[in-house]
Amino acid sequence: MLLGREYRVAAAAGTLLLAFAAGVVASVPTETPTGVGGRLLEAALIAGVVGVALLPLYAPRPRSAATVLANTWRQLCLACLALIGLAAVGANAPPVSTTVAAGFLLAVSLPAWYGRCRRRNEPDRVLVVGDDPALIKSSILSLPVVPLGFLSPVMTERPIETAYSEASVASRSDDERIVTTDGGLPSGGRAGRIEMVAGADRLGGLSQLERTLRERDVDTVVLAFERGDREECFGVLRTCRHHGVDALVHDSLADRVLACGSVGDSLVRVRLRPWPWYGRLAKRAFDIAFAAVGLVALAPLIVLVVLAIRLDSPGPILYSQIRTGTLGRTFSVSKFRSMVADAEDDGARLSEEDAGGVDPRVTGVGRVLRKTHLDEIPQLSAILTGEMSVVGPRPERPEIDREIDTEDIDWSKRWFVKPGLTGIAQINDVTGFEPAKKLECDLEYVRRQSLWLDLELVVRQIRSVAVDVVDLVSERLNNEGDEGVRSS
Repeated sequence: MLLGREYRVAAAAGTLLLAFAAGVVASVPTETPTGVGGRLLEAALIAGVVGVALLPLYAPRPRSAATVLANTWRQLCLACLALIGLAAVGANAPPVSTTVAAGFLLAVSLPAWYGRCRRRNEPDRVLVVGDDPALIKSSILSLPVVPLGFLSPVMTERPIETAYSEASVASRSDDERIVTTDGGLPSGGRAGRIEMVAGADRLGGLSQLERTLRERDVDTVVLAFERGDREECFGVLRTCRHHGVDALVHDSLADRVLACGSVGDSLVRVRLRPWPWYGRLAKRAFDIAFAAVGLVALAPLIVLVVLAIRLDSPGPILYSQIRTGTLGRTFSVSKFRSMVADAEDDGARLSEEDAGGVDPRVTGVGRVLRKTHLDEIPQLSAILTGEMSVVGPRPERPEIDREIDTEDIDWSKRWFVKPGLTGIAQINDVTGFEPAKKLECDLEYVRRQSLWLDLELVVRQIRSVAVDVVDLVSERLNNEGDEGVRSS
């Protein structure tokens, strides 16, 4: 992986050469009165404008593939608009067709070049992040390279033995006592702050993670946390994913993450993005198309549902909940209200209907909405905004996540992909009352995911909803028939 000045030079030189080549290739089909010399001048102008426009991409800093694509395409659009503007005012600029063709060529070649410059096979510039001195030390000693340092909350030396006899303790004040710490450093009275572990310096607190990633051009972060909690541990993983930085965890946290191999004796590599970029792109395109078509097609039904809820019981039309999203991040999701307005005044809990029982909190209209899954329609908006996907693990409430996490189930493994409207667990009627089986279904989906599997699960879910609607109508007709017989 190229770093610092080497990366800047390689990125700039590659941009100019690729832009010049794209200009030459794009100008071949066009008629240029000035001949070959004119084409070369046009290509040089394209290279100059593109080279200036792409200046932000020359900075050596960690970026995800999506960020590189978005930034490159945005700057290319600005460069193309500038070239088209020059042509419009009569300047000696390439024709619009040449500019557009060169832009398309560069939209593919430039991101590939920037990725090639940053490609790495092994950890090179490593930062350790954690809250446990012993785990930080073990992680540093397992690395094949010397880390840049570590980030942690303020940690103090823990005394492991005293340097005096028990008989002398009573004769000393607290300030006079000297203890030998696990760092081998004497500390008078109060434990000292740990600023160095296994030769690595402490660079600051956890809040400085993003700044440290940018300023020190980090390519790999090692997590050495005592617990794999949502806030700190998974917060670091979210930051790594956002910046395109690889993540390793100490093997004490291996059961909390999706692992994909080991590094050294005590480290495990994390699969921050379990699916390839083209799979994620196809899945996102499918999500947008499905949600947009669904909202338009269901618009008349949405109006009827709103009227039914309003006439059935007092309270709001929509009910918003906080759910767990990708890598433990929480987001707000809305559903059509199917319960009485004060249903969860005493806290969140799983509905008894999920286990086949009768939940007294559910209203009459709500029971129909739940049976036909119409209460889920507002979640199509969350799919459009990218918080959810059509297919994926169903998002749970954070409170319920915590309850399940106490049952020796590696529940957080399902957080590594975007939550969905339906999935393998829903198709097989596996509910939150069976968390181990539900996790098994979710991890199976992570392993098998493809666009064809998503289509198959959506078709099966639609068929299941149709069966539920038919059953509901049949049940109502039978009930009306029984009432008619009794009344006669």
